[in-house]
Amino acid sequence: MADETSPESDARASESFDVQDADAAEIRDTDIQFDCPQCGKSLVIDYRGAGLEIACSQCGASVLVPIPDGMELTDLDLDSGEILKQLFATRRNYQKVELQVKELRTRLAQLQETLGVMQEVVAEGLANT
Repeated sequence: MADETSPESDARASESFDVQDADAAEIRDTDIQFDCPQCGKSLVIDYRGAGLEIACSQCGASVLVPIPDGMELTDLDLDSGEILKQLFATRRNYQKVELQVKELRTRLAQLQETLGVMQEVVAEGLANT
């Protein structure tokens, strides 16, 4: 297991709440493995995800991550540095998603324009027959 100051630990901190397919994930002693109650998919998440509501990676259902026996939610309280790292990672992810949304809106407008032209061509073709 990586120590708290390693680059691996820093990278893991920004991904700490990513739900993974348990069949494909490298499961660590600190991870929580559980099944989706809707589809039965085996999932794994970092222990700091305990008590969170997440979306199943298979079916999209809302799933409550179980809290392991002997663990209290107060055990998961993070220090301010860890919270700050997660805040920055969240902001970076938000910016990426905003850019993706902008690109998708542009593509949608292009497709709508193409559809309009195609509809005009079809209407002209039907009017000429």
